[in-house]
Amino acid sequence: MRLGAFALVLALCPAAHAELRQADQADGRLEFSAIQAGAKFTGAFTRFRIALDFDPAHPASGRLDVTVEVASIDTQDPERDEILRGADFFQVEEHPQAVFHAGRFERAGDGWRAPGDLTIRGVTQPVPVMFTLAPGAGTAVMKGSASLRRLAFGLGQGEWTSTEWVGDEVDVRFELRLQPVG
Repeated sequence: MRLGAFALVLALCPAAHAELRQADQADGRLEFSAIQAGAKFTGAFTRFRIALDFDPAHPASGRLDVTVEVASIDTQDPERDEILRGADFFQVEEHPQAVFHAGRFERAGDGWRAPGDLTIRGVTQPVPVMFTLAPGAGTAVMKGSASLRRLAFGLGQGEWTSTEWVGDEVDVRFELRLQPVG
């Protein structure tokens, strides 16, 4: 009888499927788009690390941590990239990383929302990340997006505070193959 009760308890308790997974630039892409001189341009960060600890049965716990080496920005325009690395934008000498952290998840339609904090240039602002996660054998595919306002992070000093030539809104997209840790 005790064995039967134990089996019933196990069957009624949700199984924890949380598994720490990670990715970096070798496992996918982290891209962004913005408006410059009335035209959309895209870019990417070529060095980043992501760690995801997520159990869909327990979305109120877990975490998503993202670290981006901002000097790795690549917009396919060397002059623009140097301006973005400089003192008026990312100021990479003093602030070499952008960091995102979320400590919980919420259901959002067919996917998930990770309400978290993004720190760029020493400024921290709330930025929700929307994503889907497709588990696979060993690897999970995570696709998602976020939107932010560059001026809220001090990205654009001096003449760049105007949105006449560079828009304020920045859209971020990513697609990653997350690998189990350990």
